[in-house]
Amino acid sequence: MYFIEFIRNSDRRQSVENYNSYTQTTVTCANTAWNNTFRTLAGTGSAGSTSTTLYYPYGAAFDSSGTLYVADRYNHRIQRFVGGSTTASTVSGLSLYYPADVKVDSANNLYILDTYNFRILRWSSGTVTVVAGGHGNGGAYSQINYSYAMLLDSSANIYISDCDNDRVMLWYAGNTVAGVLVAGGYGRGNAPQQFSCSVGMSVDTNGIMYITDYYNHRVQQWNPGAAIGITVAGRTSVSGPWAYTLTYPVSVIHDQYNYLYILDAGNSRIQRWVPGADYGYTVVAATISTPRGLFLDVNGNMVVTDQDYHRIVSFAMYCPPVTTTTTTTQIPQITVPVCSTAAWNSTFAVLAGSSGNAGSSAILLRYPRSSFIDIYGNLYVADSYNHRIQYFQRGSTTATTVAGITSNAGSSYSQLTYPSSIYVDVNRIMYILDTDNCRVLQWTPGDPLGYPVAGDHGCGSALTQIDTSYSMFVDNQYNIYISDSDNHRVTLWTPTNTSSGILVAGGYGAGSTSEKLYNPWGVYVDSNQTIYVVDRTNHRVQMWYSEALAGITVAGATGSAGPFSYQLSSPTSITLDPYGYIYVLDYGNNRVQKWYPGAAYGATVITGSLNAPCGLQFDRVGNIVISDTSNHRILSYAMTCPATTTTTATPPTTTQSSLCPTSQWNQTLSVLAGVAGSAGTSTTLLNYPYSIDFDGYENLYVADTANHRIQFYPHGTSIGTTVAGSSGTYGGTYAQLYNPYAIYVDSNRAMYILDTSNYRVLIWQFGEPRGYVVAGGNGAGAALTQITTSYAMFVDDQSNVYVSESGNHRVTLWLSTNTTAGILVAGGNGAGSTPERLYNPWGIYVDSNQTVYIVDRTNHRVQLWLNGAISGTTVAGTTGDAGPWSYQLSSPTSLLLDQYGYLYILDYGNARIQKWFPGAPYGATVVSASFYNPCGMQFDLLNNLVVADTYHHQIVSFGVFCPATTTTTTTASPATTSSTPICATAQWNQTFSILAGITGSRGTTPTLLYNPCGAVLDGYQNLYVADTTNHRIQYFPRGIFHILSIPYVYSSEQK
Repeated sequence: MYFIEFIRNSDRRQSVENYNSYTQTTVTCANTAWNNTFRTLAGTGSAGSTSTTLYYPYGAAFDSSGTLYVADRYNHRIQRFVGGSTTASTVSGLSLYYPADVKVDSANNLYILDTYNFRILRWSSGTVTVVAGGHGNGGAYSQINYSYAMLLDSSANIYISDCDNDRVMLWYAGNTVAGVLVAGGYGRGNAPQQFSCSVGMSVDTNGIMYITDYYNHRVQQWNPGAAIGITVAGRTSVSGPWAYTLTYPVSVIHDQYNYLYILDAGNSRIQRWVPGADYGYTVVAATISTPRGLFLDVNGNMVVTDQDYHRIVSFAMYCPPVTTTTTTTQIPQITVPVCSTAAWNSTFAVLAGSSGNAGSSAILLRYPRSSFIDIYGNLYVADSYNHRIQYFQRGSTTATTVAGITSNAGSSYSQLTYPSSIYVDVNRIMYILDTDNCRVLQWTPGDPLGYPVAGDHGCGSALTQIDTSYSMFVDNQYNIYISDSDNHRVTLWTPTNTSSGILVAGGYGAGSTSEKLYNPWGVYVDSNQTIYVVDRTNHRVQMWYSEALAGITVAGATGSAGPFSYQLSSPTSITLDPYGYIYVLDYGNNRVQKWYPGAAYGATVITGSLNAPCGLQFDRVGNIVISDTSNHRILSYAMTCPATTTTTATPPTTTQSSLCPTSQWNQTLSVLAGVAGSAGTSTTLLNYPYSIDFDGYENLYVADTANHRIQFYPHGTSIGTTVAGSSGTYGGTYAQLYNPYAIYVDSNRAMYILDTSNYRVLIWQFGEPRGYVVAGGNGAGAALTQITTSYAMFVDDQSNVYVSESGNHRVTLWLSTNTTAGILVAGGNGAGSTPERLYNPWGIYVDSNQTVYIVDRTNHRVQLWLNGAISGTTVAGTTGDAGPWSYQLSSPTSLLLDQYGYLYILDYGNARIQKWFPGAPYGATVVSASFYNPCGMQFDLLNNLVVADTYHHQIVSFGVFCPATTTTTTTASPATTSSTPICATAQWNQTFSILAGITGSRGTTPTLLYNPCGAVLDGYQNLYVADTTNHRIQYFPRGIFHILSIPYVYSSEQK
């Protein structure tokens, strides 16, 4: 017991840096494929206990002579199939209880996972020994629980994937007392440090473990000594048949290229996956049922234990010839693993070259312009002035020339002349921008020459040519985007047509207007085919939407070079992270700027001893790698991920609009989308749009409700693109919508869609063909697992969703960490007008204190619900009293807040927008227009008020302007009259100021009073006087007397 406790407390998580790998004899080819027809190695397809049948087999393995051993689970035996025979003999001397796995070492000893006896046995020529477990089931390190897979290394150390303990244990050879924890062990869950039944495992030569997390539908990577895992395949707790999802993965293996092969049991397929990529692709899909085990035999064939068909099957490997005439599915580019809090060290590591020393030896470079790190961590450098591509194996600073001839420029296909850009695909095929030869060459590693895939028709301006160019981008389908500097354009060269390019940006000559470029350099293309171009001589970055005729400046200031945060100086390179931030290599300022597209300025993330840097990229772990060109070296700046503070954090909220204190809005409108009075399904028309939102690029998203779609309008255009749903067709699949009423877009351009008639909220990533449910989705109803007919929602900064459930007369909160049920936060007591009830709520807003503002539509009011309150307070409108007066609302639908605390309420029945300080007796009209049943309202990024004029089938905008103030009074939010701010030591001056009337003069004019008997100030400091003998109430607007605070007011009776 003392020994076990010592392990728990002092050596809880063992590093596996000294992992002794099992010698891998299987070598797959670079373009490996597998037949989808199979050969049956054992079993007949029917359950049985004879020598030719199996009964729910789990694990299987070959020994060195090719004998197949099968863990025949429900027959409680190990079956031996010799020399390809389908008739087996049972391994003798074993007493087993549902064995789940079997392994064979180099001496042909068997290791058997005896699952229900909670132990591992070694069988050696009939002698049976317990080598792990055997102490009953439990959670102590001396025990194992229900386990279904194990791994044996070349030193006979055993890794056990302990499913019911949600951990992986390592039992060293010769130590049968206790194991060592190497992954998990924090209980069941979906956090990075947890598993929900760990099953299959694979360990590479660096000791990195890959573990299938069965109920979390993912594969976790655990680095040696790590305390948490990293998801490298699948999406946590999201199952499905798509390329980016897994369903109950049970086994994982890897090949010599470090590709993962995952047995995706719930989808009856094997997925090939680059660790960390967005998605995998299917290499085997066959008639298998609940498969359990997967391994490669010595010939590279995939062997699968097909559990429910009671057999072992083999899928033959083959190596098709590499062709360039067919289009094949490609491995996706690796997702850049940049964390949300990423920062980079100011110190750097030199990956290649020698600081300040140019040369042509294997350890030196001469003006390198670009570098690329492949999926294996190897570095390729475009060593421009040596006219070659240098290859540095991971960790080495000595290179091998893999393309070109050192110091020998030329135009033959074995030569390069000042290469400027390099890209390497997953098969290690290089794409080289051969600058002075005006071409791009594709070069297979080991070949003595390349062949052209773009250009190579001389330098020029025809679309069959490129001119002097310094950068390119290769996408996942091997389309090549060339930033053609001397032609001031970007051209696209497809793999099916290498004879000419397609103009995709610029091409109108050099210039600084939006349709022109001036010596473009770096280029990046996102998944939506939006192109980001470093417009070097214009000192800016331009964003070009697919098929756009002009670009939009998203970083820098056109024609203005400089060192300030809003400027760039001759930038050269660009890349993007998963959050939409762009990273610009600012050549003239020797720095890297992080910039949100369209923001007013960037932030410096790297500045240092750079000298005319030209190339920039992320490596596989998020480090920034820079080609420090004139210092003749390649540098790496390590990424760190600072933890966010957890002390008294402000509750999540969306950013409030920053309005000037005197904001007003023009009463004339501009139409952003749709055509007044014309409903339709075309790209220029809408059909009862109910809601709108803007992304960080000022692009407009419209919930085009009766068309059952979300329309996307790039900034400045009135032509929409459908980005969610199917135009004019409703449905209940994840690719369809049914009367969507509300839309919200987060900073990553993920859309949250209130799919009203499907009673759910979907999150739909921009560019994806479908969404997935984050609230509701269980039919209409009143249970907290359901929502019913709803017309509005609010999404906070933590992706929590507040749903205003009109039909349930309540507001529910659906946490981003729990999409199965909501939490009641307001209403829920049935329809009514008392403070604890709502009646058909619509619009909703949640402030930084988690105070909820609710448009209580049928009660013609706005209710404020404090966090945790059981009833609301009316802060605008009059309960049950609809009307056109300033103290009334009529069936309001939407609301917003500004930073001063004012509410902006879309007053549907009165076709106006009311500005209202919460609790004030009335509001003020800021927009009154010829609306027709308006339902949605939003501020854009410039604080214009944008309205979904629903029954006019259009989206309209009212421009904001800020008149100069006429007084020197402060602009703080006015205090309400509900409390008097008197200090504990209060005194009052004996002199007074006259607020209204003239001493000793009575009368009926606007400046006179006649025996006034009472006065009061409203929340805006306006004065109301009971002018008794004149039989009237006089109103004196704030500011006429230039009085802000009233120390004391005398009445005539007191005098």
